[in-house]
Amino acid sequence: MTTALAAATESAITRTDVTPNSIKVRRMDFEFADTLPEFWFDNNPVLTAFLSAMSVSFPAGERYFIDSVRHFQARIDNAELKEQIRGFIGQEANHTKEHIALNRFMDRKGYPATAMENFVRKGITWVQRRSSPEENLARTAALEHFTAIIAGSFLDHPELFEKMAPELAQIWAWHSIEEVEHRSVAFDVYKSEVNDEKLRLRTMVKVTFIFALVNSVRTLMLLNISGHLFNARAWLKSLNLMWGRPGVFRRIVPHYFAYYRKDFHPAQHDYHDQVEAAKSRYLGDKA
Repeated sequence: MTTALAAATESAITRTDVTPNSIKVRRMDFEFADTLPEFWFDNNPVLTAFLSAMSVSFPAGERYFIDSVRHFQARIDNAELKEQIRGFIGQEANHTKEHIALNRFMDRKGYPATAMENFVRKGITWVQRRSSPEENLARTAALEHFTAIIAGSFLDHPELFEKMAPELAQIWAWHSIEEVEHRSVAFDVYKSEVNDEKLRLRTMVKVTFIFALVNSVRTLMLLNISGHLFNARAWLKSLNLMWGRPGVFRRIVPHYFAYYRKDFHPAQHDYHDQVEAAKSRYLGDKA
């Protein structure tokens, strides 16, 4: 890690005492009417395709996360961590349910979300069966770091939710809140029951490549179907939002590299105020 990058990472990570987050299982029942716009994120096909590409992976991915953590659940002696695991499983199960509903909405809009979802499921099943429980948990911890830092960046920029159709803003704000709330669970289970640093770091390198590749391919596929693959204006606007200003992805780079620190813990960055604001705005009595 370069000196500049190390300094950026140091400044981005808040040095707080690591304490568990409150993990509340919220049972949501989102409905997505066919009258909702096709390009529901800032009327931009690229931004919509990117989040839609992530959504198709969530049902199978969340089940994989649950299985990976649950394998070690009976070994955990710490009562607080056991309670955190139960909350983690409950939240991830609800994410599966709600993103299936979102994917069916995409089907009705003419996108092969269910077919893509099934392809992801087959691929994850193949990987899961050929990996040790320790490897599956290391992969889960790495992917949970990705989802948490992306969610955290969205919560840092609540104006992004305002650019979405209200029904879509609610599901993505809810999902972001809960990803931040349970961001430490898989990591804590890994540190408790495996604690192989070489495996943890090696897995993150592999996951980074695969995560970027598959989400890019799915985004391009959805854009091609929409007829906007070569929409230069949409690309420029979305790239600016992600890497320019506000730079949603650019700002998470230091948080990503923090994972490689020996003293890393997901709770070192404090999202409390952002989470509370989003809960108040989007969750109402389910907050």
